Amino acid sequence: MTVDEAITIAETALNYDRLNKVQEIVFRPSWEGRSYKEIAASTEYEYDYIKYAGAKLWKLLSKALGEKVKKDNLKSVLKRYLRRTQVNLQRNLTIEVNLSGANLSGANLSGARLFANLNEADYVQADLDKTINADSETELSDSENEINWNGFCFHSDAQVKIAEILDRTSTLFIPNSQLRLATPAGRQNQQADFLIFHQNKLGILKIDSGSSHQSATEDEMCQLFIDSGISLVKHYHATRCSEQPDIVVQDFLEILSQVQA
Repeated sequence: MTVDEAITIAETALNYDRLNKVQEIVFRPSWEGRSYKEIAASTEYEYDYIKYAGAKLWKLLSKALGEKVKKDNLKSVLKRYLRRTQVNLQRNLTIEVNLSGANLSGANLSGARLFANLNEADYVQADLDKTINADSETELSDSENEINWNGFCFHSDAQVKIAEILDRTSTLFIPNSQLRLATPAGRQNQQADFLIFHQNKLGILKIDSGSSHQSATEDEMCQLFIDSGISLVKHYHATRCSEQPDIVVQDFLEILSQVQA
């Protein structure tokens, strides 16, 4: 696990609150095993201030990570945190939602019918080293239009990039989710690129390969999901997902976290 990866995990645990300048000055060399005196000597800050800032940072991380954090156990605590939160759901999931009266408020699925076929469901507890190296587990399948990634089949680089970032942030997600729903025009099937569960809320992230402008039909479908209790349905262009997947995921999770249950 690199220091940049560690900071990403720490900021995720802090609900995507970025470390400020001083916090990052303390975090990076502490991760590398340097003392407060060494840190102070290499910066514009006094030793006492660096030590004070470090104590405040460890206290903040202790609350976010659910375990006491100290300068000398930072690495082990972050790895344990990742093991506790890393979840990989594999294979198929089918959700049938009755939009005429289902109540999914606050991601409560008691008002919907949930059918799950989790063949070989794998709850993986892995070190970030393995997660970050997901690229090595990504390969083209027999079909030139399909990409195999950790047991999932994707059809675009944009999907793979988003899946990698969701994986790195320990977010619970189900890709290529099939949803069966009731609409004014009758029963219909819909596919969500990513069904994402975050802070007790369900959101749908969709990747658009064409124009970024949503059609009236798509807007109506999104509203049906929202009216039924799905907290957020948001579209992102495939180019942005491929080039800035970290920003896309952060944007989506921040908006989802702010939606009122």
